[in-house]
Amino acid sequence: MSFREILKMVLVLMITTGFWGGALSLVKKATEKQIEYQRIKHIKAPAIKKVLVVSYDNDPVKDRIRVEIGKNKRGKPIYKNIFLAKKNNKIVAVVIEGFGSGYKDRIGVMVSILLPEEKIGSIAITTHSETPGVGTRAIESKEFMSQFKSKPITVNFTPTGGVIKAVSGATYTSNGIMLAVQNAVNIYKKVKSALGLKN
Repeated sequence: MSFREILKMVLVLMITTGFWGGALSLVKKATEKQIEYQRIKHIKAPAIKKVLVVSYDNDPVKDRIRVEIGKNKRGKPIYKNIFLAKKNNKIVAVVIEGFGSGYKDRIGVMVSILLPEEKIGSIAITTHSETPGVGTRAIESKEFMSQFKSKPITVNFTPTGGVIKAVSGATYTSNGIMLAVQNAVNIYKKVKSALGLKN
C-alpha cells in the first residue's frame, strides 16, 4: 500500500468521524432541555411534589428557572434550578434543593419556601448515602423532619443555631440535613431579586 493510499484512508476516516461527531453533538444540543426535563421529572419531581404543601395550578418542573448562584474555582458560573409553584400566575412557593455533609457523603434536601410569608413549607430528602438503621433514623424520623415546618427563613438552621434538635445516634445525618436546609435558604436569599420577589 502506497503512502498516498494510506493518506487517502486517513483523510476519509477523519472526514467520516468528524461528520458523525458533529451530528451527535447537534442531536445532544437539540435534546438537552428535554433530557434534563425528563431527568428532573422522574428523579426530583416526587420530592418537589412532597414539599409543596400549598395549592398551586402549574407544573413547577416546567416553570423552573436556572439562576447563577456563583462561580467555581475556574471562574465558570454555577447554575441552580429553582422550581416555582404558582396559583393564578402568582408565585406561592419556591422549591430549592440544598446540600449538606452527612456521615458518608452529601445529603440532598428539597426545601419549599412559602410566599409571601417566607416560611419553610416542608422538606424531603433527594439523595443520601447514610448508614441504614443508623443515619437513616434521622431521615425516617417524622418528628425530626417536621421541626423545619413553618419556621421563618430568618432562623439559623445550622447545628449551632440551636433551633432544630438532632436525632440521638444520628447526629452527622441530622447536621447534614440542617446544613442542606440552610444552604437552600441561603440560595433563596441570593436569587430572590432575580425571581422578581421583593425584599
